[in-house]
Amino acid sequence: MNAMSQTQTSVETGKTPGPARGLIGALSGAQMRSFSMIAILILVWLIFQVLTNGIFLTPRNLTNLSGQVAITAMLAAGAVLLMVPGNIDLSVGATVSFCAVIAAMTSSRYGLSVPATILVTLAVGLLMGTWHAFWIAILKVPAFIVTLASLLAVRGLALVITSSETMAPDADLLFISDAMLPGWVSAIVLGLLWAALTALQVREYNAQRAAGIAASALSVIVIPAVFIGILAAATAVVAIAYRGLPLPVLILLGVIVVAGAILRLTAFGRRLYAIGGNRQAAALAGINITAQTFLVFMGMGLLYGIAGLVLVTRLASAPPNAGTGMELNVIAAAVIGGTSLLGGRGTVAGAVIGAVLMESLSNGMGLMNLPSAYQSIAVGLVLLAAVYADIRSRGRIALDG
Repeated sequence: MNAMSQTQTSVETGKTPGPARGLIGALSGAQMRSFSMIAILILVWLIFQVLTNGIFLTPRNLTNLSGQVAITAMLAAGAVLLMVPGNIDLSVGATVSFCAVIAAMTSSRYGLSVPATILVTLAVGLLMGTWHAFWIAILKVPAFIVTLASLLAVRGLALVITSSETMAPDADLLFISDAMLPGWVSAIVLGLLWAALTALQVREYNAQRAAGIAASALSVIVIPAVFIGILAAATAVVAIAYRGLPLPVLILLGVIVVAGAILRLTAFGRRLYAIGGNRQAAALAGINITAQTFLVFMGMGLLYGIAGLVLVTRLASAPPNAGTGMELNVIAAAVIGGTSLLGGRGTVAGAVIGAVLMESLSNGMGLMNLPSAYQSIAVGLVLLAAVYADIRSRGRIALDG
């Protein structure tokens, strides 16, 4: 009778008894969304594996896909830091393309060395980020307007300084996209990365417990450690099976670690969430919104330069109109990964998963020789579904509150 009553209660409440319920209950909302996105990504990969006659999941194509993902994912990681406090950047395509043009010009036309070219390109990106920060943080012009103006002006400036011609970088600079870490070195690097991220999860768990916050070791430590370990092992297998780990992927991993640590483990990151959650309350709490905004746009500027270097070496050229539409792909990746356009919500991991999903659609459709128009349709529908899910999620939170 007791067992029957428990079963009846489970049916009436719609809850699953046993270990499955415990596991699901241990997951945070962000983790649930991330695992849902991963499940969708795996499904997409399996479908493309069938439709491309087994080509999609070959080590060679996965390595090529990782190169495609690197630029979008590192910019999406930066976009999360902007969007969490309620900002947006529409200039990404133009600014990254301009940095690519600068890299090509300084290395080939002016004969700068590789280190000097890298420093100049990063400085130009940082300067553009500071320009945005000045108008948005100091002069209080909306980010939408400032970055839209840069989208138009910087694109035009690239056409002017190149006379509308495609620039080619010096051959020595191409190592940025061509270099590969040997398989065994890749495995060691990925293992160290897994250990470092697991240590950060342990630190977060201890910090939550010390602050009196109810924390589950399963949710905070075990599940992320297992998932990251599986991902690192799979990446190592692919790297060993083909040519190794591409340098752009290594750069991306560094960006993910830094951006994720800033958001999750620093007071600066917590202030960003506070600003996005309630800007007025954040100001009343003494948070310096001007300084926070200034710094995140400067950080995004640095990513312009890094992405520009990867782009120019991947293309082995710098067309002044390269990166057209990139800003929409970056924003879409962040939103698909759970970052809210209204601010207050978002994770770097989610944005990276969103970037992988988008580039997987592009790569798979390319292998099937489908026109690019179909790729745009697919990405648009996925983005619409992601925004709808975010709106519904916010509605449920409001009702529960």
